[in-house]
Formats: sequence, C-alpha cells, structure tokens
Amino acid sequence: MDCTFDYVIVGGGTAGCVLANRLSADPAVTVALLEAGPPDSDPAIRIPAMVAKAIGNPRNGWGYKSAPQAHADGRVLPVPRGRVLGGCSSINGMVYFRGHPREYDEWGVPGWRYADLLPYFRKLEHYAAGTGAHRNQGGPVSVIDIPKPNPLIKRFVDAAASLGFARCNDFAAPDPEGFGPRQGSIRDGLRESGVTAYLNPVRHRPNLHILTDHPVNKVLFEGKRAIGVEAAPGGQVQRVMAQREVILCGGAYGSPQLLLLSGVGDAAQLAQHGIPLVHELPAVGRNLQDHPAASIAMRTTNTESYGLSWRTVPRAVGIALRYLINRSGPLASNVFEANGFVRSQPGLDRPDLQIIFMPAHRNANGHWLPIGHGYGIIFVALRPFSRGSVTLASADPRQAPVIDFGFLSDPRDMDVLVQGFELARRILAASPFAQLESNEVSPGPAVQSRADIEAHIRRVLVTVHHPSATCRIGDVVDAQLRVLGLQGLRVVDASVIPTVIAGNSNIPVTAIAERAADLITGALHD
Repeated sequence: MDCTFDYVIVGGGTAGCVLANRLSADPAVTVALLEAGPPDSDPAIRIPAMVAKAIGNPRNGWGYKSAPQAHADGRVLPVPRGRVLGGCSSINGMVYFRGHPREYDEWGVPGWRYADLLPYFRKLEHYAAGTGAHRNQGGPVSVIDIPKPNPLIKRFVDAAASLGFARCNDFAAPDPEGFGPRQGSIRDGLRESGVTAYLNPVRHRPNLHILTDHPVNKVLFEGKRAIGVEAAPGGQVQRVMAQREVILCGGAYGSPQLLLLSGVGDAAQLAQHGIPLVHELPAVGRNLQDHPAASIAMRTTNTESYGLSWRTVPRAVGIALRYLINRSGPLASNVFEANGFVRSQPGLDRPDLQIIFMPAHRNANGHWLPIGHGYGIIFVALRPFSRGSVTLASADPRQAPVIDFGFLSDPRDMDVLVQGFELARRILAASPFAQLESNEVSPGPAVQSRADIEAHIRRVLVTVHHPSATCRIGDVVDAQLRVLGLQGLRVVDASVIPTVIAGNSNIPVTAIAERAADLITGALHD
C-alpha cells in the first residue's frame, strides 16, 4: 500500500538517524525513515568489545566486496557496511574523532569551514569532562575516555615518546597530532550508535515512522522533481511518497548506487544498463576515496594483551562477570584504544599518517575472539591521492554495486605506507616493547628491502572503512546538499564530503547531518 510523508529518509545509518530525530521535532511534519536491514537486535552490537563479531554477522551487513585491486596483487577486499538500523554506527569501532580543522577549510565551500561545523561538533557531544570552547556536555552522543585501557597502551605511547613523538591528550582538540589514548562513543558500557543517541529518545513521536526491512529500489520523479521512492519490503513493491523532500542517506556506496538506479548519473553508464535517463550528472559515483592500510603483527608469551589462553581463563571469567554485573572492564572497551597522527615527511603542514595500536592477536581465521597473545600496529595513509569509483553491476537494485577503490594507483600512497611500516617497526622495537621478548610474525624479520616491504603492503592491504566523496559537494550536490539540477532531493552522508576526512569519519558525518537538518528546516540560510 502506498503511503505519504513530508520527508522520506532513505537509509537508517548515522545521518539518517540524526535527520529523523531533528526533522520530526516539528510535530506539524511527518517523517519516514527507511532502513533496508533489520532492527539492531544483535547482542554483539551492544557490547563494545564484540565489534568484530558484530561486523562479522552477515545479518548486519551488505556483504560487499571490492573489485580486484590492480595495484594490490589483484586482491578482492572485503567491504563491510552496515545493513541494519544504525548502519555503520551499529558495527563500527566507536572511535570519537572530528578530523583536522584545516581539511574542512580546504574544501573551500562556504558554510562548511571548521568554524561553521564546530558548533555542531559541540552540539552532538556529551563529554562529562567537556569544558571550554571546543568540547561540550549535554549532547546526544556520549563520549568517554576508556577508564582502564589495556596495559600495552602505555607501552605504545611511551614507545612513541622515546622516539621523540609528542603526546596528544585530546584528539578532538584543534591540533590533533601526536600519540595518545582514543575516546570512544560508548554509554554506560554499551555502544553509542545513531539509534541509541538519536532514535531511541524520540521513538514515541507519532509523526516519526521507522520502517526497517524496507530496501529502496529507486527514487521516483515527476519531471525533475523527486516525489518519493519505490521500496520493496518483503519483495513487494511499495511507493513511499514525499510531499517535501526525499533525502538519501545511503552512504558513499548506497547513495550513488540509488541515484544511478533512479536515472541520475552518467548517461553512457545508464544506457549500458537500460536505465532511462532522468538527469545527466556524470560525477555520481566518481572520486571514491578511502584510507588504505596495512599492518605489522607480533606474537608474545606475555599475557597483557587481550586474548584467551589457558593462563588467562580465570581472568576471562572475571572479565565476563564484571561486565555482567556492572558493564565495566575490557568488554566495555572498543579494543583499539590508542593511536597516533604523524607526518610522513617533515615538510607537511599536518599529519598524513595514522598509527593504530592493536592490543590483541589477530586470528588467521578471522574469528572475533583472539586466541593466544599478541599485538601489532595498523598504519593508515590518511590523505590518499588514489581515486576510485562506484558503478552499477546491473539495473537490479538487489545486486551490489561495483566498488573499485583504485588503491595504490597513485604511487605516492605507497610512499606514505612504507613510511608507516618503518615507523611501526621502530615503535615496536623501542624499549617499552623490547622487554616482552615478542616475535614479528607478519611480515617477519626477513622482510627488510623496499621491494619486500612494498610486497608485504600489497599482500595485506585493507580499507579501514571510511569511504567518501562519491556525491561530493560541488560535483553532485550544492552547498545545501541538494542534488544539482533536481528539486526535492538531497544527499546527506559521507558521500558529500569533498575529500576524505584524515581519520575516522562517523563523527564528521554526524556533524554534517546536524547541520543539514538546520538547512532543511530553515534554521540556517546559506
């Protein structure tokens, strides 16, 4: 049965949850939030330390894979994306990070400078220790300092300090450079997601309709105006009409795919799949940017790391009991509790390399519970030069899009990752770690030459899941996030970001959605 609302939001991820909350605050309007996946009922979603299990549950994700990466040994990379209420905020690493202020200013888009977004970063945040001009208390998103991080965290920060790197006590400060503990989006020992922060407090509103298991096939148009969407709950076609606007919040893969399926995009690509052209906009799906990363892994007999072994069974029982009793301890942590932002070259004006510490052994079989003990470092190229694309595999909305990151197609990205590899090795060899008598198991001490290091990077290269820029401001949407040349249609998610945030992207997307809500309701007049 067809139904009509004022606003139809497609995608119940981070941005969709923010908009559903803010737009439905006006009781005079009706809002529908359509999520393709199920409710966020998986218990692993709730427990922060079970993030790997939440990601690994196929019920929670789209099951995407990349196109073969030509410069990474032709490998097909897993591409986890949330297909569940809350989207990626229900399966991500819960890292609280805003990005470097200078990158927002470099977008060159009026209204989207860091000074414009800072009020929204503050508005969304509830940080109990938050005082001063750049932090806040009372917002919907709970932010915490991990109370008792793994003991290896101190070794990591001390090791970096022994090499002359500064400590950063607050990565949400205006100059996020150096090494230190991360903050997490966690509330009372449970994951803070778009659902818990923005939807749950307003579910009682009679004008808000949250529709899970409602995949959307395409946007419906009258001429150049979006008038609704065609959904397919249970495989049955349903028209969900919008009297004011359709707002796409499908993320950097879902939003360009839906535009293309709806006849908005490159005319030649649409003709190839027999999709009638509604509006030619060649940039849809182009300019995909994400962070390439690789890693070094150590094994140790030391039991400080997170992991299960016969010697730590009593500790594991205590950890479980502690969480069951008062939701505290290691299970209330997001595991990856510290990192550093550094410059790969001395002449740079800000960090382009992220060093993430892993206080646990990664199982070869990918199981979420680490068996045995180890630790390592993931090094990430934050400002990649390589560009990729999101294109259609077919006109069938049930078929995944073709995701080609183009990783390492620009050789400058390999240069940054090699610098990251060498720095990671130096940190892991510094005195705070040396006393653990660990062994490097990936890639192993025999890998020393530049050629061998590059081969290792290509062999283990992954994405750290921050795709952006496939519907970016200026190319696909205007400064108010309205799709260029069309009416009644906006995009609000990571796809509108002009250049990928140099770090974790969930909180920047939240701030973008907060500002978009003000643009839509007229609280701002850019």
